[in-house]
Amino acid sequence: MPSSSGSTASLPNEYLKHDSVSTRVIVQQEAALVVSSSVPLALSSLLQSSFHFINILSLGHLGANELAAAALANMTLFMVVNAPGVGLASALTTFCATAFTASPDKTLVGFHLQCGLIAVTVHFFMVLPILLRIESILLALNQDTLIASLCAKFVHAQLAGSLAWIYFECVKRFLQAQGHMKASTYVLLAVLPIHLLNTYLLVWSPILGVGFLGAAFANIITFMAMLAGIIVYTLRTEARETWGGWTRHSMAAMPQYYHLAIPSTIMIFSDWAAWELMAITASYLGNVTLAGQSIVINTCSLAYQVPRGLIGAVSNRVGNLLGQSRARRANISANVGLLLGGLVGFLCLVFFVGTAAWWGKLYSNDPDVVAAVALIMPISGLFQFADSISGISGGILRSLGRQIVGACINIPSYYVVGLPLGLYLTYGAPNIGVIGLWIGITVAATLTTLGQSMICLFTSYAKEVDRCMAQVNKSRNIAATSAESDDDVAC
Repeated sequence: MPSSSGSTASLPNEYLKHDSVSTRVIVQQEAALVVSSSVPLALSSLLQSSFHFINILSLGHLGANELAAAALANMTLFMVVNAPGVGLASALTTFCATAFTASPDKTLVGFHLQCGLIAVTVHFFMVLPILLRIESILLALNQDTLIASLCAKFVHAQLAGSLAWIYFECVKRFLQAQGHMKASTYVLLAVLPIHLLNTYLLVWSPILGVGFLGAAFANIITFMAMLAGIIVYTLRTEARETWGGWTRHSMAAMPQYYHLAIPSTIMIFSDWAAWELMAITASYLGNVTLAGQSIVINTCSLAYQVPRGLIGAVSNRVGNLLGQSRARRANISANVGLLLGGLVGFLCLVFFVGTAAWWGKLYSNDPDVVAAVALIMPISGLFQFADSISGISGGILRSLGRQIVGACINIPSYYVVGLPLGLYLTYGAPNIGVIGLWIGITVAATLTTLGQSMICLFTSYAKEVDRCMAQVNKSRNIAATSAESDDDVAC
C-alpha cells in the first residue's frame, strides 16, 4: 500500500526501478502505453456512434418527416438522458482508477461502481416525467404537430433501453480503470452485426418490420445486448473480483460521489450543449447552410473519436499512477497526454484544411452545399485542434478530482464568451453568417484549453497524491461500515 504522504519509500521495488529512469525514458514509456491503450477506446467510441448513423441512414429512406422526428428524438434523449448520464458516470474515472491502485481492498472499485449506478438511475427517473410529456413540450415550443407526435413515440419506445445504455457507460469505466481497455471494443464488435440485422428486420422486413418505430426497438435490443455483453466480460475476467456485492451502505458515499459527479456533468454537458445550440442556431441560416453545417458536424464527430480514445487512456493512466503515489510519472504522463492531444488536433486541422475543397462532394452533388462545406471546414479544423487539447486537459482534471475547476472554466468560456460572440458575429453588425458561429465556439474551446492546460501543467502532483489518498481513505472508511453489517445483500 503506498504511503498516504505520497512518498516513494513504501513503493514496490519494480515501481522504484521504473520511476528512477530519465525523463526521456519515462516519456517514451508513457507515450507508448497511452497510444496503445487509446486505440481500442477510439475504436469503441467509433463503433458506438455508428449505431446512431445506421439508424439515421435507414430512417432517411422512409421520408423527411420520419428522419426529422428521429433526429429530434435522438437529440432530446442525448441532451436529457445521455449527456448528463455520461457526466455522472465520468466521476468513476476519478474514484475507480485511484481506488484500484491505492486500496488494498480491491472491492472498493466495485463500491464506487455502485455509487455511479445509483447516480445515473436517480437522474433517469428525475427526467422521466419530462420525457413522458415531450410531445406537449414540443408543441408548446411551436414544433410541427406531426414531427412532435412522431418524436414522442420514438422517445417513449426507446426509453426501455436508455438505462441499459447508461449502465454500459458505467461498467465500461469500471473496467477501464482496471486496465481492460479492449472490453467495450470486443462487446461492440459483437453487437454491431446484431444491430445491423435488427435494424433491417424491424424497419424494412416485410414480415417483422414496423417502419419508423422499428429503429427504436432495434436500439433497445442493441443497448440491452451491450449491457449483457460487458457484464459477461466482467464475470469472465479477474475484474469480477473487484465487485464486492451490493450494499445499502453505498448510499452513505453518495455525497462524496456527487461532489465530483455534478461538476463532471457540468463540464461535459456544457460542452455538448453548446455544440447542439450551435447546430440549432445554424438552422435559421437557410437549407444550404444547414446542409453544409450538418456535413461538417458529422465529420467533426467522426474525427473526435481519436481524441476521445486518448482522453480515456490518459485519465485512467494518471489516476492509476496517483493511486500508486507515483507523482513524477503521473505528471509526465499528463504532459505526454497534452502533447499527444495537440498532435492529434494538429493532424485534424491539416486534414480539414486539405480536404475542404472536395469533402462536401462525398455527401452531396449540390455545388452550393459543397461550397458551404469548403467555407466551414478550415475554421472547424481550428476548433478540432483546440477541442482535442481541451478534451485531454479535461480528462486529466477528472483524474485529479478537479472537476469543479473544469466546470468553472467551461461555463464562462462557452456561455459568457463563445456563444454570445458567435451569435453577434453571425446575426449582429458583422453579419458574417455561419462562420461567426464557428469563430465563437472555437474561441470558447481555445479559452477552455488554455485554462485547463495551465492547471494541469502547474499542478503539484505530489500534493495531488496526498489528496488522492485522503479521498481513498474516506471511501474505505465508508465501505468498511458495510463489511461489518449483517444486513447486506450478497450478490
